[in-house]
Amino acid sequence: GCIKGGMKIILHPRTLHRIGPFILCLVLLWAITAQAGEAPPIRVGGAVPAVEIASQSEYLLDYSGRLQYQDILSSGQPFQRHTKYSFQFSFKRATLWFKCRIAPADSGDETALASRRSFLVFDNAALGAVTLYVPVILDGKPDLIEFHGGWRQGEKSREFPFLYPTFVLPDNLDASRPVVVRVATPYALQFRATLYTIDAFRKMSFVLFLIVGFFAGILIAMILYNLALYLFIRDRQYLFYITYIGFLLLWQCVLVGLFQYIWPPLGAFLMSGIPVFAALMMIFAVSFGIVFLNTPKTAPRHDKLLKGLAVFIGTIIALVLLRQLWLGNLLSYLSGQVVSVVLFTAALSSLRSGFRPALFYLIAFGVFLLCAFVFFFKFYGLIPNNTFTMHIVIFGSAAEAVLLSFALGYRIRIMQEEEEQLRERERDLEAISVTDELTGLFNRRFLNPALVKKTAAARRSGTRLSLLMLDVDHFKDFNDTYGHPEGDKVLAALGGLLIQTLREEDIACRYGGEEFVVILHNADLNAAMEAAERIRAGFEKISFRPDPKKEIFATVSIGAAELLPQETPEQLLFRADQAMYQAKQTGRNRICSA
Repeated sequence: GCIKGGMKIILHPRTLHRIGPFILCLVLLWAITAQAGEAPPIRVGGAVPAVEIASQSEYLLDYSGRLQYQDILSSGQPFQRHTKYSFQFSFKRATLWFKCRIAPADSGDETALASRRSFLVFDNAALGAVTLYVPVILDGKPDLIEFHGGWRQGEKSREFPFLYPTFVLPDNLDASRPVVVRVATPYALQFRATLYTIDAFRKMSFVLFLIVGFFAGILIAMILYNLALYLFIRDRQYLFYITYIGFLLLWQCVLVGLFQYIWPPLGAFLMSGIPVFAALMMIFAVSFGIVFLNTPKTAPRHDKLLKGLAVFIGTIIALVLLRQLWLGNLLSYLSGQVVSVVLFTAALSSLRSGFRPALFYLIAFGVFLLCAFVFFFKFYGLIPNNTFTMHIVIFGSAAEAVLLSFALGYRIRIMQEEEEQLRERERDLEAISVTDELTGLFNRRFLNPALVKKTAAARRSGTRLSLLMLDVDHFKDFNDTYGHPEGDKVLAALGGLLIQTLREEDIACRYGGEEFVVILHNADLNAAMEAAERIRAGFEKISFRPDPKKEIFATVSIGAAELLPQETPEQLLFRADQAMYQAKQTGRNRICSA
């Protein structure tokens, strides 16, 4: 028993027996927790070629950005245990400090010092400044080495040449002290920190370069192919597509660190303009969408919204020029989400309005939209940051570029078909406007310009040209006696006879009422007289039955004239008309020449 405050507490042996195991579990749990607080250092090698160190680190967000390494060493700094697979702080305006203990790589061969080195890779090329404070044992004494990386470090950089900030950790690491890392960037504070063995790093870098090369190759091929089409077709849709894909390629290559790897000064300059490239990419994506979908007609509400968004996105460029990179980057990501949704819904609206090419645009943009939202969710920490989510926009962009190229080709084909149909309708309407409905011959509207052209052509080529003027005899009396429908039959019969009798190069027109004109190409006056006789003789043989009990025949009087040197088309027509009246006055059903 125990005495406390004058009271005696007696524990029964049976009670002690029951709570004993529980107390023992608490003691063991405390021991395990205490041991876990002192986790072993991170080591790669053997069966563990790579380790994500974020989940084994402690971190601190410095919102002032003023803390130094000496401040971090003080025990008063409130570091927190980091449990996630990657560092995902999105758009927090803070400097990230994290620390963890790292041991030299397990090479399996103590004499192979190079293989005991490990590679620490930060998979975000847009990190502005990365500083490593690496504890080492130098000549048997503890020492410290600083590594600097990131596109803002310039000449201070001691990175391994790679797409991402990469550091080769020395083989004399002091595993008893933590490696401290400082990360500051004007862009999204999000990345994975991965420790690799030499072999694992080589494999990873090979795959990454393969992905980047595949992506860049597809987009460059699409740009060149559609540039060739643009130079041939001269359709501005291709120009907007090429510009959009060009800025998409530039934006992605800068983001992945390709220019930083090829030439660091150029890479650093381009890194400072990431929001600008994103803004230009979105502006031309909107412009291409407006032109491709023909939104003023197929989606007028979306058209106004898209044009307003394009103007708003232009402010991102102004922010970058004012050195507001963080705000410009934030607005570019938010604008990207809004633009994606508006373009997608605009395509839906165009499709509902009956615009068939919108379906292909919808498929192409839908693939990119899916990948883009996975990328956005990653930035907001809603899904893990891994190799797939980090580079999914690359695959989505390549797929979109190819599908949009197909969509563009389909749209051009549809437009050509519509233009051809429109031209056919125009030709039909033009033919109707110059065709006499009753006889099927050309009308007077067609005759006047045709006679001018034929006259000029005959003079240029030195060929003969003749004209026939025809008039149905006693047509007014026939109409008055038997009615206009029967008179129309006579005119239609003469029109049919002209079509059957004349050559293809000759032109027959109904001049007005019962008068007809025939232009005879490459025919002198004798040939014109022969043609006129065939017409006259053929017409007088055609019988008409306005009354079932009565058969009637009609005749035609014809005047012929050949084009004279220096004669105008009007003068030629006048002479043929005079010859036709002469045929009328001399007894009808005959041919006279002028």
